[in-house]
Amino acid sequence: MRARCLLVIAAVVALTLGTAQTALADNDATGSVGAVQTGPVGVTPTADASQAGATVAASVPVAVGGSGNNTATNSVGAVQAGGGNTSNDSTGSVQVSSVSASPSASAGASGSSASAGVPVTVGGDGSNTASGSTGAAQVGGGNSSGDSTGVLQSGSPQASPAVGASLVGEAVSASAPVGVAGSGNSAADSVGAAQVGGGNTVTRSFLATQSGAVTAGTTAGAGGTTTSAPVTVGGGGGTNSATDSIGTAQVGGGNTATGSTGTVQSGPVGATPSVASGPTATAASTPAASASTPASATGVPSAPGTRTSEGAPSPNRNAFGATKTPTGGPQTLGQLPFTGLGLLLFVLLGLTLVATGLTTRARTRLSV
Repeated sequence: MRARCLLVIAAVVALTLGTAQTALADNDATGSVGAVQTGPVGVTPTADASQAGATVAASVPVAVGGSGNNTATNSVGAVQAGGGNTSNDSTGSVQVSSVSASPSASAGASGSSASAGVPVTVGGDGSNTASGSTGAAQVGGGNSSGDSTGVLQSGSPQASPAVGASLVGEAVSASAPVGVAGSGNSAADSVGAAQVGGGNTVTRSFLATQSGAVTAGTTAGAGGTTTSAPVTVGGGGGTNSATDSIGTAQVGGGNTATGSTGTVQSGPVGATPSVASGPTATAASTPAASASTPASATGVPSAPGTRTSEGAPSPNRNAFGATKTPTGGPQTLGQLPFTGLGLLLFVLLGLTLVATGLTTRARTRLSV
């Protein structure tokens, strides 16, 4: 009976091994030297402790995602992690798919608690491709480098550090999320290109720095009062493009530099700090000026999302001595004629001088 059972088991194992197919490999290195390839990686170290009513916990989850195969062909020193990375005829290329890390810590004792977290992600859609390049570093996905040297490309990084605490029924919290939007960077025939976020294109350029729309929103609260100071640079869409240029810096999107040297371009900048107190109170905000529609050299506003390297002073300044015409109702604060300066400032200055003179005169009489 036992021999018959062993015979059946052996037959099943033989059939299984005979019909099993070879597992599909995610990594492929053809004609390459020093290639290091790895698929998606995930690790979640944790630690916690509890003693005498006090608890402490911490965790640091880290993951490298990505889908698709890693391929290195005729390359030297190719490092690929995650998935969807391709290196052809390149030297010293480092390619990493989307990366995420969410370290956090918390503690509590005697009815009080505190916590902190710093989630960070570097995303991006698509694959990383390096062809005929030297020293290409690509992180996040959607990056392409062709015949370039010293290229640094990163997908949209996002960070949301936050802290919170509770003590005797009162809660305190603060957060400072920061992000750079966009996906898809392209560098061709360039040297020293640095691209962050996405939607950046550099062609036959030297030392080009490009970034997508940047957002930062600092928020803090204590009890029933909250404050915030969101800041944005760009966000109107469009891509950054530098062609045949030297020393170009572009931030925000919708910037174009062609045949330029030492060009600095930025999208519209906006800030709206606000303060709110109480459960039903309305927030008081102070929006900052925005340069969303820059003027061209001819005085005609350019199309949204398009900025050129040429700059010119605004033609709408009033000439000295010209009287400003009121645009609305009666003005509560007048202006000095022919200057446009506020009258209230000079009224306060005059009152201060009068008060100083009267005080000096009174002291002089008393001394005599």
